[in-house]
Amino acid sequence: MICLLTKKFKTKNISATINKFAAESNTSPLDLSFNLNGVETYIKTVSDDSFVLYPKDIHNYFTDHDKMINEHVKIKQLYTITVTDTPKKIVKLNYNIEFSNNNISPAIIIHPDSQILYKKYKPKEIYMLLLKELNNIKAINKILINIFDEAMKKKLKAFVKYLYGGRFVKKVRIPLFSGLEPEIRRSSKLVMRFLQKERTHQVIEVDEGEVLVDFIKPIFGKNGMNAFGEIVNNIYLKNSEDLKCHVDEKSIEIVENDDKKIYKSRLKGYVHFDENNFYVDNKIKMRHLSRVQDSVAKDEANNIEVIISQNDTSLDSLGEGVELTSETIHINGHVGAKSSLRAVNLIIDGATHKDSTQEAKFATINRHKGRLRCHSAKIALLEGGEVHATDVEIENSLGGTVYAENVTIEHVKSNLKVYASNSITIKRVSGEDNLFKINYKDIPTLNSRYNFVTKEMEDLKYKLQGALKHSPAEVPQLKEKIDELKTEQDKIVNGVKHAKISVKEPFRGINTITFMLLNGEELTYKTQEQAYEPFYLIESDNYITLHPTNKKIAIES
Repeated sequence: MICLLTKKFKTKNISATINKFAAESNTSPLDLSFNLNGVETYIKTVSDDSFVLYPKDIHNYFTDHDKMINEHVKIKQLYTITVTDTPKKIVKLNYNIEFSNNNISPAIIIHPDSQILYKKYKPKEIYMLLLKELNNIKAINKILINIFDEAMKKKLKAFVKYLYGGRFVKKVRIPLFSGLEPEIRRSSKLVMRFLQKERTHQVIEVDEGEVLVDFIKPIFGKNGMNAFGEIVNNIYLKNSEDLKCHVDEKSIEIVENDDKKIYKSRLKGYVHFDENNFYVDNKIKMRHLSRVQDSVAKDEANNIEVIISQNDTSLDSLGEGVELTSETIHINGHVGAKSSLRAVNLIIDGATHKDSTQEAKFATINRHKGRLRCHSAKIALLEGGEVHATDVEIENSLGGTVYAENVTIEHVKSNLKVYASNSITIKRVSGEDNLFKINYKDIPTLNSRYNFVTKEMEDLKYKLQGALKHSPAEVPQLKEKIDELKTEQDKIVNGVKHAKISVKEPFRGINTITFMLLNGEELTYKTQEQAYEPFYLIESDNYITLHPTNKKIAIES
């Protein structure tokens, strides 16, 4: 084969050299390979200011391990390589490299689908080709070559016999480097305290000043050396055994001494911990929350935002039986059965299960099948769910029940029941068997409020009787409070007199309009396929009439 690209280099970083040569030659690094022509080993001892070339037999020096450790030897290697077009190779390995703790004893895992054309060659020739390939792999991964490799050569010879015996059908592990293990009197220990809390689940809330992690430093008796020629000592292990992810020092304080390192939370919030980042925030993002992770918080006023995002639309973001309480909850996926959500601000981009419950001050839900209690609700599709609120806005409905003071709906299909005290405003009703009813007594929140106000008035009237006798100065204030409560009570009861049901487009089927009067009687009208002006009550001397119909009830004199 004629090589169109060939150039010799001296380098300590083979990958970078090949990439640079490929860029200069306007070719891909994947189309290039290299031959390892030679290696120079440089050492630095405790008495050296810099690395110096070791000109003697390198093997003799490295047989004295104690001498190496006592002299605090560090090693670097410089490679002479020839970069060429990739030729047809006799040996082409499919492999991965396993790096041990502290990088002392890395190993190569050779896969059985590797290309080793051994049948035309003698075992010794294949052994030399494999040895050359392993040294190339070590060099490109900056693993020292030609030293501490006795175990590699021994295992490689055994592998060649294994290969010629036709037994290479499973992955084979070969050590690449046998470094010097340090002597440790006390092992390091990483104590993840935030995972040991009473609720040991994925979602963990912590307080300001709480200790999250303790790193207990090791105590050494003797140093070691790894496959990169680095000294393995207390300083090295501090980096390798400690947290490897980025620590956000704005939210986590690091306190360190000679014995240990402590990570403390700077604020109240949720712990975020993965292989890349470690921080505390008042906003939590998750793909899924399941019952085994338990409730996230117990206080709605905790200034914490929870975001749960499940990319798989077939799965629930909030699993079955979960209880979740926070100031703001945002769920990008679906809500599972028997789950319970409590928040000031609630956003659900998916669907709520029919056996789930939600409580909020402000709720925005895409598809609602569960049971919602809130002050203000915005729902894209009501799909058989139940809503208790003060004000409700719905884009589309496929059945369900709404209890509110004011209800606004864009499109109603069939089997919807709406109970309101003030207003029901609808753009289009395309189906049948819907009920639109004005009656505060059907609305549990208003009933509760009416009963509460009644009891408060009774208590104040009792206090008023006592004040008339013993504390006249308190009488005006008590009367004022009673009048305020009476006004509120009258507003609830007399709401039907001012209530209105409006449907802008013509009805397309039979639906029911009902107004509950103060005396307990009902004015009910079945709609026809036509347009109607708004429905409301008109009271005359003798009758109460349901406008715009002729339905009326006589007023008892």
